[in-house]
Amino acid sequence: MNSTLRHSVALVLLLMVNPVLAADDLSSTKSNASQSTSTVPIPTFTSERGRRLLIDVPKLARQDVTITMDGKLDEPIWSAIPAYDDMLMISPDTLDDPSYRTLARYFYTEEGMYVGVKLEQPHESLVARLSSRDQFINRDSFGIYLDTSGNGLYGYFFIVHLGGAVMDGKIAPERQYAMEWDGPWHRATSELPDGWSVEMFLPWSMMALPQVIGARNIGFYADRSVAHLNERWGVPPLAFSSARFMSALGSMTFEDVDPGRQFDLYPYTSYTYDEMTGEDEYRAGLDLFWRPSTNFQVTATANPDFGAVESDDVVINLTAFETFFPEKRLFFVEGNEVFKTTPREKVFSGSGGSSGGARRTVSTYTPTPTTLVNTRRIGGTPDIDVPAGVDVEGVELGRPTELRGAAKVTGQKGGWRYGLLTAFEEDVRRLGKDVDGQPVRLEQDGRDFGVARLLYEAAGQGRWSVGYIGTIVQHPHDDATVHGLDTHFLSNSGKLTLDTQLMTSDVKDKRGYGALVDVRYVANRQWQHTLQLDLLDDTLDISDLGFIRRNDATNIQYGARFSTSQGLQRLRTRSASYFVSHEVNGDGRAVQSGLFASQGWTFHDSSQLRADFDFSPAQWDDRNSFGNGSFKTEQRISANVSYGTNTKESLSVSVAAGISEETLGGLTYRGTAGFTYKPNDRFSLDFDAEYFRRDGWLLHQEGRNMTTFASSEWRPRMAMDLFITARQQLRLTFQWAGIRADEQKFWRIPDNDGSLQRVTKDPNEPTDDFTLSRLTAQVRYRWEIGPLSDLFIVYTRGSNLDNRISDEFSDLFHDTIITPVIDVLVLKLRYRFGL
Repeated sequence: MNSTLRHSVALVLLLMVNPVLAADDLSSTKSNASQSTSTVPIPTFTSERGRRLLIDVPKLARQDVTITMDGKLDEPIWSAIPAYDDMLMISPDTLDDPSYRTLARYFYTEEGMYVGVKLEQPHESLVARLSSRDQFINRDSFGIYLDTSGNGLYGYFFIVHLGGAVMDGKIAPERQYAMEWDGPWHRATSELPDGWSVEMFLPWSMMALPQVIGARNIGFYADRSVAHLNERWGVPPLAFSSARFMSALGSMTFEDVDPGRQFDLYPYTSYTYDEMTGEDEYRAGLDLFWRPSTNFQVTATANPDFGAVESDDVVINLTAFETFFPEKRLFFVEGNEVFKTTPREKVFSGSGGSSGGARRTVSTYTPTPTTLVNTRRIGGTPDIDVPAGVDVEGVELGRPTELRGAAKVTGQKGGWRYGLLTAFEEDVRRLGKDVDGQPVRLEQDGRDFGVARLLYEAAGQGRWSVGYIGTIVQHPHDDATVHGLDTHFLSNSGKLTLDTQLMTSDVKDKRGYGALVDVRYVANRQWQHTLQLDLLDDTLDISDLGFIRRNDATNIQYGARFSTSQGLQRLRTRSASYFVSHEVNGDGRAVQSGLFASQGWTFHDSSQLRADFDFSPAQWDDRNSFGNGSFKTEQRISANVSYGTNTKESLSVSVAAGISEETLGGLTYRGTAGFTYKPNDRFSLDFDAEYFRRDGWLLHQEGRNMTTFASSEWRPRMAMDLFITARQQLRLTFQWAGIRADEQKFWRIPDNDGSLQRVTKDPNEPTDDFTLSRLTAQVRYRWEIGPLSDLFIVYTRGSNLDNRISDEFSDLFHDTIITPVIDVLVLKLRYRFGL
């Protein structure tokens, strides 16, 4: 092993086992936190410590309710409603009493539920920061979670941050969050001399509510984040380490809730100007939302406009594995949770920025999900047949396909839930050139997509469900069909969870099969264990509408996670995770195996230190030859250390350093640094920069030829937000990735597989040196006119320069800015009419 790498690994291992950082505090004492200065007696109702709450929510006639949604609880009606204060500390997971009171009041009318909360704390300690919707930032907030099924099967969450920014979405057992859903609800906040207050109105018509006779029970959970303490309090006190969540919520009772029907129209109009072609385009269309009952919902779109109002991350992927891009189009993300069949569908984010108590560094490892329904395929890059002798530029081939329309139906009846999705693409037209340089017009029928989903769920102390999903993609020359059967089980104690997914595909007369098994066991509040099993044959193909990293694999993975806030002297929280994985292909060769360990320490000032160590034994690579055989790889280790400061401060920073071995033994060094600057609640600036220095970077060239490179790579990224008002946002994002790579040694994959063979390159052959330079920049103005009604003005610029091997990084960066391949201005107005 390289001596430099040995020393780096030793440092990481020392941090991971240092007994000083992990020392128990046997004489810890509770701090004397500031108490509320309020002197006004307020009637409160609390449950026995740790018990679930049962709240009988009062009903008022609509004509008796006059609420100005300004966040101020100054209407007489609020003083007549009982207040509840029963929160305990859940992060850190100590279940201590909170430092301040949280007085929550609830009542409802036939139209919806009202929530009014007074959150006491010293005014000088308030942390208010505006942001885009559904963005995690360390700030003061209050949230309420409602299980509208009444049986722990499905529900919604609504979070309001001080200043008025919101997060909302749907939730499924036990703690599966879907951030994609946005609801037409109302909220406002107001600062007080001794804290702040919030008002919320949650219309019944936006929620799925089963038909019931008599009183309706709705599960509830409320939590509060206090940024200056970096604490979260909740009622019931369900920490993230708890075995249960949805099956352990409190209960609210309501009489005579009949939300009636909902019919919303979302007409839009847009203007697009493409500077590259000099063309402009005017579009108009309509989205429809119809809920004739709380058990049934229809969503449709005609002549949809999916112009980019939010750009994807810059990605440079030189491997044989596809990059996953999450869905961002509102029509497809709304109500998409019913089509999720496995916990593998969770999308992990590796972006930087602030989250929770400490600033995170940018991650280079983003596990890809497995899903049978990846709606980014719909309207994506077409699979067009290009005749021999015709050349079509990559930018032209990669253009998205426009849609004629799409429709979605979702609903539930008793324990049954169902969903139908269909979409139709426009015919594909692309321009190319023949061998004589003459223009050639290629035309092909567009694809049609269909998805059907049926799920039966039963819940009591535990939960079980079984579901079916089927997808079909009709290509111009063939159809691709996939069928799936999924099961889910939660034990009565909530400690054991079992999820399975069976799959079969039929594509081009080839039938494939696969199975996924996920087991999760919560031993106690400190330890959680997971076991994953994959069985995928070499003809399984779900990629026409789904996403999977690879087929032809048998994988078993065990993981253990540990976290505690109990009895620590020098720390606030200590966490650790350990994973072992072994994956073989159909030939019985190990293709992705290893040991992975990490340790994390959160200090009392909310800064965080993290250390990671990975080991991969010698194995085989059967993918990065791009179909030209398999080759052996050497054993590899990597180590990484990162540190982030408290995001409560106006300036927070993060740094990281890592070292890892390459496929054939060279070393890669990685360094990352970044900061977040938030001088006030209306402005924020995030900046991160990554640098890689590789030696022995192995890449495929052509046929069985491969080359190792010495390379340097820069990845700066920036995001700036300015809020003109709480509902008007100006956002600037910028990402660039540049690589300079020089050829080193030349290798050949043997005809019968095995270790790579060193070869000598003919001096007359062209060099394998290369450069890459890719940029995405966007300026976006958003005005939230009303709930789900927005005006967007978006300018997007993107570049992609290859093979400028004589250029330095400064030249690559400069030329990427002045040589765009995407240069588009979009104006879009979408307005909600609720009938």
